[in-house]
Amino acid sequence: MTINAMLITASQQTVTQWAGGETWQLAIAPAGATVAARDFHWRFSTATVLQSGPFTTFDGYNRYLAIRSGAGLDLAVTASGAPQQLIQLTSPQHQACFAGSALTSAKLLDGPVCDINLMLSVGLQGGLRALQLFAQQPFTLNSLANASWLLFADGLPAGQQIQVQSGSQHWLLAAGDVLVLPEASCILSATVDCALVAAWIAARP
Repeated sequence: MTINAMLITASQQTVTQWAGGETWQLAIAPAGATVAARDFHWRFSTATVLQSGPFTTFDGYNRYLAIRSGAGLDLAVTASGAPQQLIQLTSPQHQACFAGSALTSAKLLDGPVCDINLMLSVGLQGGLRALQLFAQQPFTLNSLANASWLLFADGLPAGQQIQVQSGSQHWLLAAGDVLVLPEASCILSATVDCALVAAWIAARP
């Protein structure tokens, strides 16, 4: 799996409607792949969930889901040949992982939520991490074995930026931007307290 460093600004991301709200596609690989064609290796997205209801199934993929804002939701996940699994997500620190082929429905706990979603083909593994940055306190995000990072600046006040430095390279992330960073550690710093999501992706051994 080859991933190149790339900054994807908020203005470059696509927004689509689904039965329960809106989805922002933050990043997808390979370039040109689409959800409709089911020809992507991985997809990173965020969505509003405005009402309770079923999720779309994605055979051949695993899904990682976390809440970014709102009271949370209850997931009912039924995979083939397995008892129903109930998962409650109420915090950015909570992450659900389930097969895309499973019959999955969500029940809102107390009003709409915004979630973050990572979908990986079965040959990949990964996960989500909620990070908190504090003003003038650099944070080191260490590399994982053969894993690449996707950094989403979703909790950044307008007009502010997060600086990302990896070796001799550096980038500035504005609100809503995503940085794809292949197999490297990096140092994150900001002038204000803010939050972001870090997703990691690696080939399964």
